[in-house]
Amino acid sequence: MNRFYAMAAFVSLAVVVAATPAMAQKAPPAGKKEDPNTTVVAVVEGQPVYQAEVLAAFRSLPPNIQKEGLDKVYERVLEMMIERKMMSVFGRREKFDQDPEVKRRLQFAEDQFIREVYLDQLIRKYLTKERIRAHYDEVVRKNPPTKEVRARHILVDSESKAKDLAKEAKGGTDFAKLAAKNSIGPSAQRGGDLGYFTEGEMVKPFSDVAFKLKKGEVSATPVKTQFGWHVIKVEDVRTRKVPPFEKVKVQMEREVWEKLGKDFLRQYREQAKVERFSLDGKKKLPPLPKGGNAASPK
Repeated sequence: MNRFYAMAAFVSLAVVVAATPAMAQKAPPAGKKEDPNTTVVAVVEGQPVYQAEVLAAFRSLPPNIQKEGLDKVYERVLEMMIERKMMSVFGRREKFDQDPEVKRRLQFAEDQFIREVYLDQLIRKYLTKERIRAHYDEVVRKNPPTKEVRARHILVDSESKAKDLAKEAKGGTDFAKLAAKNSIGPSAQRGGDLGYFTEGEMVKPFSDVAFKLKKGEVSATPVKTQFGWHVIKVEDVRTRKVPPFEKVKVQMEREVWEKLGKDFLRQYREQAKVERFSLDGKKKLPPLPKGGNAASPK
């Protein structure tokens, strides 16, 4: 199978509404934006192939092919869509639009589109600015400003070696170089840098020492944990806060969207009359236990 036909296996039937002017046969009138759903890029037996179909096909190809760029693969993708249109045209002439298998697949696709659009519209109805802001305020409430430090460490397997390294570090030797050369921990390649962390994000003996050190200080004595012996240097100390609303607005909206979706699914699942059976369809399964009634979002 050549590369062109290998691509065909990855093409989606979805419609993507994005424009690529270079693909149109005619330039749009001045001041008028090109519509990919009406821009015809091929005609097969009198039936149009639209720019949007080609764009959808391209965006559904494997990433390594997409990296080549649309200009380079356009004619191959176009030819693939021409072949698809050709077979659908001839199939309709043979009345395959009435074939039971085609109808079954159409029903399956229709069910998918209905559930996606229905849930999407339910969520959008309740995805208000006030709800998103309230979610952000709740996140802020549950995440008060917290002290955090940025530290480096050198992890070794003996106390004596840790003491020697601590002495070198306190004597002015570059801590990051000492860590890169001597640490047996995974952070050695980063000069022992652990980034920023709060007190509860590290094992207690380590945190107890790290959060007592001032910026630029190296631990006076090695710290013993289940991982070995640590020499710690604090690079910075700061207060972690939830970012301003405008900076995390998109994330907040996504989280509210997901929560609304789960709430609706739970609500409808509890209301729906459902019978469950084993894989062979012969044995009736007990109903799933129901939680509390999920109220519709206010």
